[in-house]
Amino acid sequence: MGKVILVCSGKGGVGKTTFAVNLSAVCARQGMRVLLLDLNMGRRNADIYLGMEDSILFDLGDVISGRCRLDRAIVSHSECEGLYLLSCPQYREIEGFGAGHVKALYTVLKEKYDLVIVDCPVSIGSRLRAIATGADAALILTIPDHSSIRSTEALCEKLESLGVPRQYYAINRMDKQYSGIEGIPSLSYITKTIRIPLVGIVSEEPAIHISNNAGYPVAMAQGTDMSIRFAEIASRLL
Repeated sequence: MGKVILVCSGKGGVGKTTFAVNLSAVCARQGMRVLLLDLNMGRRNADIYLGMEDSILFDLGDVISGRCRLDRAIVSHSECEGLYLLSCPQYREIEGFGAGHVKALYTVLKEKYDLVIVDCPVSIGSRLRAIATGADAALILTIPDHSSIRSTEALCEKLESLGVPRQYYAINRMDKQYSGIEGIPSLSYITKTIRIPLVGIVSEEPAIHISNNAGYPVAMAQGTDMSIRFAEIASRLL
């Protein structure tokens, strides 16, 4: 039986989708059968970052509405064996999509995949409540920014109240040039403030932005600093 891990954030602009894409890719490279489930309804981007936008014929909305079977909406990555994508609609919400749908979906996917990584929408409301139903763990992404840290604390409390059994966090977009500057949260401040396990830090690198636009996750290039870093994060999570 596989596991469902939510990749979420309490604030937009922290690189959540990029993180989910690279985490999925590095886990597939390690031999796991991985499904990336994009639940950013109306604002999906995972297909672009994976270079799969031309491969998406059906999405989760088509499955829920009965237009197609689940297996027809799941697309395999052409260059990364073991990596699959299930997209949400690009320009609309899925009407009536709730906790019952999520629980049933997770149950089916966990039987077919070792790992289901969910790219969650930025939300602490009813949408998150539905998505958290049946999840095994959550990875919260934050950046060295006071508003992001506060949002992370609020999200931790929310996920705990929703019964998600395990929570971790990672720091993204850590820029060395701002280290030690007064007013910018330091690593020691962040680790003292956020009281769940830290699984890794990813620095601000031009290579990440280049790879996103090229549709080739930076973690797929084996032996690079980024692939090693994401592999370490994956091992701590799993």
